[in-house]
Amino acid sequence: MNRFSKNIDIYIIILLLNFFCICSFIYFNLGKNVMLNFIMLSLLFMVSIVAYFRGIVEGFLFSAIIIFFYVTYIIYNNIIYRNPIELITYIWMIDIPLSAFISGRLSENINLIQNINAKLQKEYRDLITIDRTTGLSNLKGFYMDLDREMSKAKRHKLSLSLMIVKIQYYDELNAILGEKKMEEILKVISNVITLAIRGEDISYKLNKDTLSVLMPSTNIQGAEVVKGRIKESISEENLKIKQEDKNVNLDIKIGIVEYENTIKEAFEFKQLAEKELEYDV
Repeated sequence: MNRFSKNIDIYIIILLLNFFCICSFIYFNLGKNVMLNFIMLSLLFMVSIVAYFRGIVEGFLFSAIIIFFYVTYIIYNNIIYRNPIELITYIWMIDIPLSAFISGRLSENINLIQNINAKLQKEYRDLITIDRTTGLSNLKGFYMDLDREMSKAKRHKLSLSLMIVKIQYYDELNAILGEKKMEEILKVISNVITLAIRGEDISYKLNKDTLSVLMPSTNIQGAEVVKGRIKESISEENLKIKQEDKNVNLDIKIGIVEYENTIKEAFEFKQLAEKELEYDV
């Protein structure tokens, strides 16, 4: 990336130097073909823009068309009116395609850096398994851990329970309280869950209104105890929220499933836990 950055710096300097030289030359030759030189300068900028946004090839094609008409005009004036061919004519013939090349190369290097940056950002997002708001592992981390724990439970015949915690009426609460307040509530719920579970249990934020707890070496009875602690703590937090806003009622549903060998994959395990939400009243 450093090489591309260096190339960009070089091409920008060359392009600016090129514009400076051509503008200086025109300035010191104001008495000769002012209008024609002004038109050519405008076309020079247009060629640079075309090459930058469309690439070197299209920049060269546009340059060739301009030079063709320009040279035709110069030759016509030379033959018909005996106007001499001045030095500026050759400068335009060289400088227009040169500007197209410099702008095109500048654009290519900028695009390369942008592509590298986009790729790095994607790789960074793919590596992240932590939710920014709650500090819990996210859905990607959830499936990675769930696959691993299912394999371990099956291989060593260990207990494994999965808990899904869903915030009821999330969208309505978000509309009433606002996004910032809902983030605070999510943090409160995640803290409640963290305090209710053991150190070896892992909590996750699966989406905006759903959290989960993976409980290795825990059967359904042990998971029910954790569920009771979470429900009790949420009720206490709900009282605090109601003191601030009497129209708001924070309610959650919790679904629990214990792993069985008949469960083949992580998606199925999660769906079974989500189905248990229907029976939590």
